[in-house]
Formats: sequence, structure tokens, C-alpha cells
Amino acid sequence: MGAKYDPARAELTNYPFVLTMQPRFGDMDSLGHVNNVAIAAMFEEARVAMNRELLGASHVALPQDERPLPVVAARVEINYLGEVRYPGSYEVGVGIGRLGSSSIVQVCGLFEAGVCLALCDTVLVHRGPTGPAPVPGQVRELLLTRTFPAKAGVTA
Repeated sequence: MGAKYDPARAELTNYPFVLTMQPRFGDMDSLGHVNNVAIAAMFEEARVAMNRELLGASHVALPQDERPLPVVAARVEINYLGEVRYPGSYEVGVGIGRLGSSSIVQVCGLFEAGVCLALCDTVLVHRGPTGPAPVPGQVRELLLTRTFPAKAGVTA
């Protein structure tokens, strides 16, 4: 039985941020597919690009007590829906699927010519000196501007 997901996740237009990417020759496996580690790196690069565009300059401008705390990836789930091949040009859509008190779920989709080839959910947790810490208010406000309009999460 295949993975089930919200059909809105398979529509690039539902993602508030899109990054176009090309895999490298060295990303191929022996069958000519882009390997799963390279696909994970594409999702990571797109998430970071959205976060830098949205939060990069604001980190310095925020008061010391409102600056973002270190963020760690607590969970990454990737569902492969089709073949990703080299060479090619792919679009990775990113959005905020859920914003908790100390965690953020970023949802992503990997597309070629409008066809969804993979989905990724990443749980990021803000950390303080002793464990999870609240997402700072100004950061929360900025993240809410990039909310994905559909349900986050993929279930098997």
C-alpha cells in the first residue's frame, strides 16, 4: 500500500516559497537516479533558503532576548513518489505546516514540470540551554507569513 498524503501537498502552487535546483552528476546512483541522500540535501537546501530569505536579516535586528535560539532537526520524513533523474531541473516548494510553542514543521515537495516526485516533513525544535525553548515572537510572526495552506504530515 502506498503512502497517503493530503493531495494539496502535490500542488506546487500551494507552497509559499519555491527554489529551482539542479542535481549534480555526482548525485546519481548506479541506476541513473538521483540518490536518496542527494534528495534529502535538496530539501534541506530549499528549507534553509526559505529561512534565510525570511529570517536572515531579522536575526541581527532583533533585540538580544528575541534572537532565534539554536534550531535542531528532530525528525525528517521523506516519501518518494517518482524517479528523480540527472540531468534535470527541479522545483522544491517549502511552507510552514505547523508552528508549535517550541517546534516548527516545515513541509516540502519536490517537483518536475508540475509533477510531485517526493514529499518531506521536517520537525525543527528551538533549543535553549536546558532543552526546548519557545519560538521567539517576532520569528513566529515571520514564519506565519509562509504557512502552507494544506494539512502537514504524511501518513503511511
